[in-house]
Order: sequence, then C-alpha cells, then structure tokens
Amino acid sequence: MPNRLLLLALLCGLACGDDDTSTDAAVRDSAMPRPDANGIDASFDAGDDVELDAGAPDVGVDAGPIGSPGCVDGEGLTTGERTFTLDGMERRYLLYVPSGYTRERSWPVVFALHGNGGSASYWNGTSGDRNVRGVFGENAILVVAEAIDGNWRDYDMPADTWPARIEQELAYFDAIRDELRDAYCVNDDAIFSMGFSGGGSFSGVLGCRREWIRAIAVGGSVLYFDEEECVSSPAAWITIGTMELTSGREAFRDFFRDAAGCEATGGDVMPEPCIEYDGCNVGTPVHYCQHAGGHVWPSFGTEAAALFFARLVE
Repeated sequence: MPNRLLLLALLCGLACGDDDTSTDAAVRDSAMPRPDANGIDASFDAGDDVELDAGAPDVGVDAGPIGSPGCVDGEGLTTGERTFTLDGMERRYLLYVPSGYTRERSWPVVFALHGNGGSASYWNGTSGDRNVRGVFGENAILVVAEAIDGNWRDYDMPADTWPARIEQELAYFDAIRDELRDAYCVNDDAIFSMGFSGGGSFSGVLGCRREWIRAIAVGGSVLYFDEEECVSSPAAWITIGTMELTSGREAFRDFFRDAAGCEATGGDVMPEPCIEYDGCNVGTPVHYCQHAGGHVWPSFGTEAAALFFARLVE
C-alpha cells in the first residue's frame, strides 16, 4: 500500500517524487489522485485505513498507520474559523475537514502558512494557484494558520525578540496538533507543513524543531532557526524564483538538502522545472524547483506540493 499512489502516478506517465484508504476497493479508487488540465495529479489521498474494533485501533499487519487518540472516541470540532487563548493571547486558525471524514481511517494533516504581513486569507481561496482547499480538502484535514500580528518573524522588532516569537509560534502549532489529535483520527506519520515566504520559513522551523512534521513544501524561504537546535530532518519540496535567488534562500535549500543526506546533483521530476536530488536518505527525498519568476508562489506549486506529500503517506 505505501507505494500505491506512486505506482498509479507512474502508470499515468508521471515521474512522481514525494510531496500528500477506506474499507473497500471502490472507495480507494475514488480517492486516488486525478490529473488536472496540465496533466499534474492534483488531488491528495488520505492513506490507509485504521480499522476500529471494540473501541481500539486494529494493529494488525494490514491495518495501515496507527492513528491518534481521536480514532477511538474523537467527536470532531466545529470547522471554519476557530479561536483559542494561548499565553494570554487570542489565536486564530481556519479548519477544514473532508466531507467524507470517518474515524475508521486515519487522515493526514496539512498546515498552510501565509507570508509575513499576510493573514489566513492568503490560503483561503477556492480557486487559482493557491487553492489548497480544492487540492487537499477532501483527502486531508487542512489547517490554514495565522501568525501573531500577521508575521512569523517581525522584522520591525529588534532581532533579539525573534527567538521568543519562534517559541510562541511553536507552542501555537503544538496546541493545534494536540486539539486535532484528540478530536479526529489523525495519521501521526503524515503531518505536513507548507508555506510561502515567511510562512515557508516557519514551515522550515517546524521541520527542524518538531519530529512530528513528516515533510515541508515551501517557496521563497530563508532560515529562521539555528542549525544546532534541529531535532529532525524532514522530506522537503522547495521552490525559488530565478529573480529572487539570494544567498539566504540558497542556504535554506542547501540546509534541507544536506540534512537529508542528498547530493547536489539531481534528475528531472514532474512537474517541470523540478529536480529530485540524488542520494537522499530513505524516506526523506528533497525536490528543488527553480521557477522563472520572482518572489511569488508559482502556478504549479500547490499541485506539486500535493504530489510530493502524497508519496509520503503510508
């Protein structure tokens, strides 16, 4: 089962890299990725089932990934805008859950992070290049996150305040993850973070500082963390525009490539202009896509991120 999505993509003529099943074959087939008008497989499959028996997950060989506590008795949450108080501050995020959600199978989680100076509205559309709700919405639990004052790192504040802000935001994601794991049947091995600009940079922080992040998919990002603080090395899909190719963005790319044990060489992978680096450690592939533009999320980005994540769902 772990390679089912990849095999399907290969049969369709795609050279998939990495980047996001129910109890009978008919449901599995209906959940499989579907090519869009450009031939890119843009949907995101939820992974194998977790069978429930007498209130406990089935841990048999064919049961699929073991899910979170919510697989037993999770009752879900009110979707849409959600708020909670953390460290005396009201925090906000948007929650979208597949219409076919059931706790009899475990589900991936995708965090989507806006750029600095933005808000949750950046990823909250239902069409266009940033249509994460359309691409992921029926096959993953989707969290559209929002930073304090709209900034994952506030460049208007003194640099010595940045580490504390990082810790505040890490606590924010910890709190959301804990809430989701109790309320839903979450696939703990398929929690992903994607983002653009500062949101991509903070996705890098999550990938570095939290072992539960399976992979990241980011654009136009720089390092927000000290390398010595990293406890994890996730799979990574990284895009940078030729017109924004600075040393800081190259350093971000090279850090995750090197941390995954990859070589600096690579071969073509769909969609163009992406490559998959050679020699990466098993389970942590790294893709790099250098698009022709500047500091923008590329038109192929969301679909390519979904392909990358889908290959990693077991």
